[in-house]
Amino acid sequence: MPSGDRFDRAVADLTEAQHRAVHTPSEALCIVAGAGSGKTRVLTLRVARRIRDGSTEADHTVVCTFTRKAAHELRNRLSLFGVAVSVPARAPAGGVPTPGVRAGTLHQLGLTLLRRHAQDAGDPPPMLAEHRFRTIAVLAGDPGQASSIDPEIAWAKARCLAPEDYVAAAQSHGRSVPAGLDRTATVFAAYQEGLRRRRCLDLDDVLVHSADLLHADATFADAVHWRYRHLSVDEFQDVNPAQFRLITALLGGRHDLCVVGDPNQAIYGWNGADPQLLMQLPALIPEMETVRLDENHRSSPQVVAAASAALGPAASPPPRSVADNGPMAVVTAYDSDLAEAEGVTALLQARVEEGGTWSDQAVLARTHDQLATVGRALTRAGVPYRIAPGPEGLEGLEGAIHAVPKPVEPGRRPRRGAPDSADGDAVELATFHRAKGLEWASVHVVGLEEGFVPIVFAESAEARAEERRLFYVALTRPSVDLHCSWAKTRRMANGREMERQPSPWLAAVARVSRTGSGRLAPRDAGRLIAEIRAGLNR
Repeated sequence: MPSGDRFDRAVADLTEAQHRAVHTPSEALCIVAGAGSGKTRVLTLRVARRIRDGSTEADHTVVCTFTRKAAHELRNRLSLFGVAVSVPARAPAGGVPTPGVRAGTLHQLGLTLLRRHAQDAGDPPPMLAEHRFRTIAVLAGDPGQASSIDPEIAWAKARCLAPEDYVAAAQSHGRSVPAGLDRTATVFAAYQEGLRRRRCLDLDDVLVHSADLLHADATFADAVHWRYRHLSVDEFQDVNPAQFRLITALLGGRHDLCVVGDPNQAIYGWNGADPQLLMQLPALIPEMETVRLDENHRSSPQVVAAASAALGPAASPPPRSVADNGPMAVVTAYDSDLAEAEGVTALLQARVEEGGTWSDQAVLARTHDQLATVGRALTRAGVPYRIAPGPEGLEGLEGAIHAVPKPVEPGRRPRRGAPDSADGDAVELATFHRAKGLEWASVHVVGLEEGFVPIVFAESAEARAEERRLFYVALTRPSVDLHCSWAKTRRMANGREMERQPSPWLAAVARVSRTGSGRLAPRDAGRLIAEIRAGLNR
C-alpha cells in the first residue's frame, strides 16, 4: 500500500480527541494519554502530518523516547508513512547522522551532542563507564551497602547534585538510606573521582554534561538549535529534573514542543523522576495546548474496571474502555507460592490447548525472585518462556527463550504448542517495571501480597502512591484476560517459609472480579508434591 494511502487510512480511523492531537496547529502541545489510548499512534501521526504539510522538516525533527525499542517502533511507523528517518547505526561516533527524523532516547541524544562537540574541538570522544553497581560495591566494600547507595547516586544525579550537595538535599527531601547519608556522600564522591581520573562519564552524567555544554557554548548551542527545531518527548511523566534541564536547553527559549504522558503511569520517582512536571508543563510553556485521550482502545471493560479499582482515586481519571466485552478478571488465592506457579502454568497450557499461543501470554510480578519460582514451574512443564529485556535491551538471559521439552507421559498426546525447540513463541516473564509499554492478550499478575504490593520499603505516602500506580500499570497490560493471584505461604529468599497476607489493594480488585478456585488437576498436584519434597532437602 502506498505510504500516502496508509497515512490517510490511519487518520480516518482517529477519534475526535486523537484527531485534535494530530492536527492542532499549536506548536506547544501536551497530550495526556492514558493506558491503551493509542498514544504512540497519535504521536507518530502528528510528526508525520507536520512533515507532510510542511510545518516542519524531517531533518530538523527529533523525537525522544525512553527505550530503544520504542524508538525503533516509532522509526518503523514513520517509514510506513513515507517519512525519512535517521538511522543511528549508520552514524559513526561524533559523525553527522543520516538525514531524516531522529528518534532515540535522551541519553542517546545527549551522547551525540557530546561526541559531536568533541569532534569539532579535536578532542577525544567521551568514554562511557559501565557497571556502576560493581564499582560502587568495591568502593563501599559491601554489596549490601551498595544496593542502597547506588539508587541514591542515581537520585542525586537526576537532580544535578554534586557529592558535596547530596546530604543537605537528601535531608530536605526526607531521604532515608540504610548505609547512612554521610556514608553515601563519601562513596558518591569517590565514585565521581574515579570517573574523572578515567576520563569517563556514566549515563546520568551524559544528561548533565550535555545540558552544561549547551548553556556554556553559545556557538555550539546555536548550531544545535538550528538542527533540532521541533522536539517531541514521549513518557513525559517519567522525566527527571536533569532530563528536563536538557530538554529546555535543546529548546533554547522556543516553544515547539510536544509531550505525551500519563500521570497514572508515573512509576520512576524512586529513580529521580518528577511526575509533577507533566501537570505543571502547560503553566511553564506559553500557549501550550492540552489534549486528553480518555478512551482505552486496547483493554476490555472488565480489565479496565479491575485496573481502575486497583488505582483508586486518581488526579487524572483513567480512560474508559471502548473495546469489546471480555471475561471478568479473576482473583485467586493459592495455598503456597509453588501452588501458584503450578496453577498459573496449567492456565497458560490450557489457553494454548484452546487455540492460543504462548507469546500472547505473560506473567508479571513485582520482583525477580517471584518470577524465578514461576520460571522453574514452566521449565518442569516444558513451557517456553523468555524474560523481558530491560529498558535498554540488556543482554544476557533477558530476552533469551527457555525451552525445555517435556517428556510425554505414556498414553498421553503432547500438549498443543509444547515446543521441541525455541521458535520465538514463548510466554513473557516480566517485572511490573519491565512490563510498562508492553501488552498481551492474557496476563497473570502473581505474588500480590503485602510486602510485595506495595513493596516493603515503600514507607512514605509518596512511595506508596507510586507503588499503587505501578500496580495499575501491571493490570492494564492485557487486552482480554486478567488473572490476579497471591499465595498464603511463600518461601522467601532466605529459605524461610512465611505466612502471607494479600495486598491491601487486592480487595478492591476482587469486588469487580470473580474468584478463582486455586485447585490443581491431579497431574499438577503431583508435580507440586515433588517440588515440595525437593524443597525440604535444600
